[in-house]
Amino acid sequence: MTNYDFHGNALTTVSADAAAAFDHTLDGYAHFSRDIGDRLKAVFAADPEMPMAHLLRGYFFKLMAAARPAERVADSLPEIRRLCTKATVREQGHSAALDAWCNDDLPEAVRLWDAILVDHPRDFVALKLAQYGHFYLGQSAEVRDAVGRCLHGWSEGDPLYPSVMGMLAFGLEETGRYDEAEATGRRAVALDPNDPWAVHAVAHVFEMQDRAVEGIAWISGLQENWNQANNFRYHLWWHRALMHVDRAEYDEALSLYDNDLFDADSEEYLDICNDVSLLARLEMHGVDVGDRWDVLARKSSGRIDERLMAFADAHFSLALATAEPARAGEMLASLRDDSFGKGGWTDRVTTDVGISICRAMIARHAGDPGMAVDLLMPIRYQLPVLGGSHAQRDLFAMLLIDSAIQDNRWKTATALLSERALNKPGNVWTLQNYAKALNQVGATAKAAGVKADLERLLTAAG
Repeated sequence: MTNYDFHGNALTTVSADAAAAFDHTLDGYAHFSRDIGDRLKAVFAADPEMPMAHLLRGYFFKLMAAARPAERVADSLPEIRRLCTKATVREQGHSAALDAWCNDDLPEAVRLWDAILVDHPRDFVALKLAQYGHFYLGQSAEVRDAVGRCLHGWSEGDPLYPSVMGMLAFGLEETGRYDEAEATGRRAVALDPNDPWAVHAVAHVFEMQDRAVEGIAWISGLQENWNQANNFRYHLWWHRALMHVDRAEYDEALSLYDNDLFDADSEEYLDICNDVSLLARLEMHGVDVGDRWDVLARKSSGRIDERLMAFADAHFSLALATAEPARAGEMLASLRDDSFGKGGWTDRVTTDVGISICRAMIARHAGDPGMAVDLLMPIRYQLPVLGGSHAQRDLFAMLLIDSAIQDNRWKTATALLSERALNKPGNVWTLQNYAKALNQVGATAKAAGVKADLERLLTAAG
């Protein structure tokens, strides 16, 4: 007997209760629900051999990007393959994608999810994972187009349609189509205010356009909705804190870090990345963050040999270089260990950019910012392969500029800040440092003009 999910995709299960519980789990996945584990357990209770239940559990483990869950899903692959021998072609495609992902072949997994969506554009799991995969492959256009290719299958009355619109808004934002992204994200939130991803997509627009006042109001106004989410809520707190940093409201940013963003018990990679990124930005704004680095270094220390995600490793290396330099050296040795992997996607990204980032972080915090500049400059246009958003990767652009300033490489800093001012003309940190660099290279008239622009910006922002 075949049952169907609430988007009409066939599920290999004899249990209508299992199909209903699967729908409930999909809804939890879309809304970042804190009880998603219990929802999935209900699927297994109704049908312990339902292939998509096993596949979804495997996907959830992989999304954690941590050693123990990765081992658990790898151990489950033989059973999943057995269950999928009599499953639908779509479910078999998911099995192949999970296999590829477990073998560190994220590009192949993404290809398989995209292929599933050609025949099944309403497969919400494949759609979420395709966008996630393109995101961590650094493929901004595909982050947008993975959703765009499926829009013909969706309409406003469909379950999770607002979530699809939120995903589209994020793809539009990552490709610089800010007006469309904002309108689409606002529409998604109007349809479903409890979708954190749509709230997040619009927050990204405000961040990229340096509209901090509007961004803070947007995030704060919807706090009651998104703060019910799982750990993803910390990422929205991170966005709000960044906006306060941009307004030089450093006490507020630190208060948000201590009371809302930082979770002492969390080992989630994104939580650590949020924390590392915020503290590093605060320090580049001249803020003393005290001993807050210590716990992040301890958390990162336990991840040295995982090498599951180059994006996370880059942040771990920064935390270690800041507070535990000896352990940062151990991480660098691990990243350089050719015997660790089998030449998979993470290994390739680590070789191309990850090792240079780790070396740069170590050099910068060992008092050699010039070496950090020499290491980061050649890879600055390769950074998208790390994955993450433009806003997240901007940390490394800022670290490059700050290292050039520390090393008194004023011509290099001026060139980088001139470029940055073109792309972020409303960014306070950029204009402050640009004026300083221009004065250092003798362009005093230009520096005065930049200072005037900065004063107008600050006056307008209140």
